[in-house]
Amino acid sequence: NEKASKILSSGKILGRVVDRMEFGPRSLGNRSILADPRNLNTKTKINAKIKNRDFWMPFAPSVLDNCAKNYLKNSSKAISRHMALTFQTTDKGYNKMIAGCHDADKTARAQIVTKKMNKGYHELISAFKKITDCGALLNTSFNLHGFPVVKNLKEAYEVLNKSDLDGLISKNFIFLKKKQRLIN
Repeated sequence: NEKASKILSSGKILGRVVDRMEFGPRSLGNRSILADPRNLNTKTKINAKIKNRDFWMPFAPSVLDNCAKNYLKNSSKAISRHMALTFQTTDKGYNKMIAGCHDADKTARAQIVTKKMNKGYHELISAFKKITDCGALLNTSFNLHGFPVVKNLKEAYEVLNKSDLDGLISKNFIFLKKKQRLIN
């Protein structure tokens, strides 16, 4: 998690294929494309080089439960485990998660991640927070636009090769694309 967090904090975009696949309309960390949410250009890079989707389609942040109160306005104290609720963001939250917030109204369709819900994903975001002081990651489904979410490491590797994704996080390994140098 520490190595993956360092890579993510450097601006790289990684696919994560770990543990069991989630069921439902949202990617919840185990089959996700993850990135640093603090940089607005992250959305452009993911849309142009990986997802090939329209610029206006929003992304979502995965937020540590212990950071949610500082990032999200949540008067009902709802735990949004499945990115089904939209929250107004605090000024701090918007600045920490700008790439995961809607441009027009600064809202976020956040997943609040608890240790009980997904220990490994919580630990990854916690490691990212130690490095960046940001308790969130940008999260979108691990697939190419128009294709289903990857089921396994083989399919994840195929997406890696067919896109400009920078690397993969698996249970025991991190795979990074080697940058090729052009020789004149």
